[in-house]
Amino acid sequence: MMIGNLIDPSCLLSAILFLVSNAMDIAIKTKISNRQRKFNFQQMKDLDLDYIKKDWEFREEVKTLEAASGLLSAIACFSFCIPIIQVCWILSKGGKKRSQVHSFICMFAIGSSILELVTQLMIVGFSHATCRVAKTFHLDDWNGWKTLQLSHTITRGSLIWVDAFDYFALFVILILIGLAVSAEHAEKSNSIMLGKKWAAFGAVIGVLCLFEFTADVLRFVSWGFYSPIAYALSLFNSVIALPIWLLILGVQLPGARSAFENTFLDQTSSLELSELGTTPGNVNDQHRLQQEKTPISSIQINDADEDEFL
Repeated sequence: MMIGNLIDPSCLLSAILFLVSNAMDIAIKTKISNRQRKFNFQQMKDLDLDYIKKDWEFREEVKTLEAASGLLSAIACFSFCIPIIQVCWILSKGGKKRSQVHSFICMFAIGSSILELVTQLMIVGFSHATCRVAKTFHLDDWNGWKTLQLSHTITRGSLIWVDAFDYFALFVILILIGLAVSAEHAEKSNSIMLGKKWAAFGAVIGVLCLFEFTADVLRFVSWGFYSPIAYALSLFNSVIALPIWLLILGVQLPGARSAFENTFLDQTSSLELSELGTTPGNVNDQHRLQQEKTPISSIQINDADEDEFL
């Protein structure tokens, strides 16, 4: 409970998961880069059997770390949805203000998280299946190694587009949140608002995510040139910038959520009282009028009784 008052647990969890999963991904890419010192592109194009066998030995070494990193990344994306939905609910005043934009942000966050989870499950399943085939099946007599290598290249190449889409989704989400917070500040109302500098920092991260998406796509044009650019942007966005953005949001979110809930309850109570016509002033007036009317009615009854008696 003490942690929840200081920082939102969902933001803290998401930041930790992003940090851990991407640190594991960096470890994998470091191993790959160390191995690529012996990389021979011509041997790969020629589907040299000795080169392919060594390649699959390396994949067997890193498959567990790769699976753990991918699943943690998918869980991090799902946990990222929780603070995003809270931010949209607060900024939309409970769905009453700019509901289309905030609904789109929520749908984009949930949709990209589901896509990331499905992609990572496919990668883990495919990786374990192909490693098992390479380890247990006899592939030497019928060009099996070449078939396995080509299947792996085609499948992983198609999934690059899905990974690239995650960064495009982050670009859209962070830019729209930044614009929504800026609009709230521009109105200069007494509504619940998050920090303007935090929103601007998120917009910068969003632009960098767009650059990363572009670099991921352009790797098909020149793999050797754009891969280091995409790797550097991924390192900054996923390991440094996004966790910091989430932690800053986590510090702001408990206070903003509490203030919004109090404001919402006050507005709801006032609306109910106005519909019933029972505001404190009206209650006193009705009570006074009732007291004034009561003696008159009693006097009329007594006069009627007296006439009947006479």
